[in-house]
Amino acid sequence: MSPWRKLITLAPDLAAKVRAMRPPKVRVVADGRVLYWALAMPEEEDLEAHAAWPGQNAPSLEAWLVERLSFLEEAWPEAQEVELLGVWAGNPPRLEPIARARVKRREEVGA
Repeated sequence: MSPWRKLITLAPDLAAKVRAMRPPKVRVVADGRVLYWALAMPEEEDLEAHAAWPGQNAPSLEAWLVERLSFLEEAWPEAQEVELLGVWAGNPPRLEPIARARVKRREEVGA
């Protein structure tokens, strides 16, 4: 299973953690490479208002996370490790880990 799929399956838990942490932005790192430096986190009220219009999607934070992770999975399907970091303003910015997923190597597979 790809790290993207692992994170997507954890979307309800990720959404709960993001709600608790309340980071204004999220940094997405795959295999040590920053894919999104500071992805702005939408407010849930904004997502609900956006979803009220016909043809729009992502009515919840969980759905928004799945949408973003799916988009990134399409662009970087070969990623072996993906990390999501909360980003707060500052110099340097404050970073806190939200989640990390990786593909297990054969020697790491359970005993």
